[in-house]
Amino acid sequence: MKLELDLSFLYGSTILPECILIVCLIIILILDLISEERDTSSLYFISLMGLLISIGLLLFQWNEKPIISFSGNFQTNSFNRIFRLLIALCSLLCIPLSVEYIRRTKMPMTEFIIFVLTATIGGMFLCGANDLITIFVALECLSLCSYLLSGYTKKDVRSNEAVMKYLLMGGISSSILAYGFSWLYGLSGGETQLQEVINGLINTRMYNSSGAFIGLICIIVGIGFKLSLVPFHQWTPDVYEGVRFVS
Repeated sequence: MKLELDLSFLYGSTILPECILIVCLIIILILDLISEERDTSSLYFISLMGLLISIGLLLFQWNEKPIISFSGNFQTNSFNRIFRLLIALCSLLCIPLSVEYIRRTKMPMTEFIIFVLTATIGGMFLCGANDLITIFVALECLSLCSYLLSGYTKKDVRSNEAVMKYLLMGGISSSILAYGFSWLYGLSGGETQLQEVINGLINTRMYNSSGAFIGLICIIVGIGFKLSLVPFHQWTPDVYEGVRFVS
């Protein structure tokens, strides 16, 4: 039996930008543990360099052909590269704009950088996800960091209230979304890849059944809560009010 190791992602054809951010995240965690002086300037520099390298790799991959990797769980094409690039750019702007205020208010810088980078990784994986499980895990990675960032000012009562409301609403929406995915998984004959789910629903002739309708409704409701779409937006003003940083 010949064992072949697929290392195509090492030369930038799939998830190399995300791998760079993961390595930076690990380095930041290690430096924070071993550093005694709590110098955050190096952590700040590492996070920015990781984001810049990831953006450069995404630009380098721009003209590459679409690739489906990791057993069909991740897809790379020019369309999702646009959104991956946009997410990385937003994080690149978010950290420099926030770092001075965080230093003045003496809030922990390391946790903020870790949450932002982890949310960035989850969002970038979500853009290229081609599988129900990958979509759910990447979305939860992004959502959990959003919960933690909403409760970042732990001494503020409003921030504590915001994170509790956000966590409860997020948990409910994740449960509904997972329930909708389970309907699609069962009706398609046990498939998780998006194209295979569609083919499975057509082959089993369940695409216009009541079960498929229930699954679609659950997915719309779950995503609606995540995105604060009407009429699932009632929790958003309270959370936004609570996450305001206090001086």
